[in-house]
Amino acid sequence: MNISQVIYKNISGTSKTPKAMKFACSDTVPCSGIVLNNINLERANGTAETFCNSAMGFDYGFVRPAADCLRSDKNSLCDAKTDNNQQKPSLENLIHTEL
Repeated sequence: MNISQVIYKNISGTSKTPKAMKFACSDTVPCSGIVLNNINLERANGTAETFCNSAMGFDYGFVRPAADCLRSDKNSLCDAKTDNNQQKPSLENLIHTEL
């Protein structure tokens, strides 16, 4: 199964483990379209980290810990066309606030 277009938004809290965010995707079927916005995860005793394996996406706004390990696919999300007669989708169309 392919996991794509998952948005994490407005999340804050304290992590019990060093890896506060973990995107452990398959090498053969990578995750794509992961979007992080307004994330603030801390660790009571130490530094919080982000782990990525075969994960593509991007962050914007305030995101802590940093998600530099996500392989960027911001351009592919914003530049994708579904067919020649449709306009390019905007980022606003990709963001959902429901969980």
